[in-house]
Amino acid sequence: LFIDTAGRLHNKANLMAELEKIVRVLKKQDESLPHAVLLVLDATTGQNAHEQVKTFKDMVDVTGLVVTKLDGSARGGVVVALADEFGLPINLVGVGEQAEDLQSFHPVEFARGLVGLTG
Repeated sequence: LFIDTAGRLHNKANLMAELEKIVRVLKKQDESLPHAVLLVLDATTGQNAHEQVKTFKDMVDVTGLVVTKLDGSARGGVVVALADEFGLPINLVGVGEQAEDLQSFHPVEFARGLVGLTG
């Protein structure tokens, strides 16, 4: 089961409460649910992402990160700090608009991209 919460901002209490309720309802059906909670972050977000991750992790126990929009000028460097600060893996990266543009995260490639190295 995938639940897309696009547009659910961390500073909108009523929307966050709805998300928290979804998790509670799932846990009533099976205590092991949800098996994974991935927070999708826009690479252009910057430092505001810290508060987003903190709020979502507190509310729904985020288990991993997905970073999108790495196909533009944004390099997504903030996710390195987020992964470290919150102990979260970066599961996937998005480098375009198509389904095939969602790729597994490769740390060495990502690090090379951060410092402008290619190949």
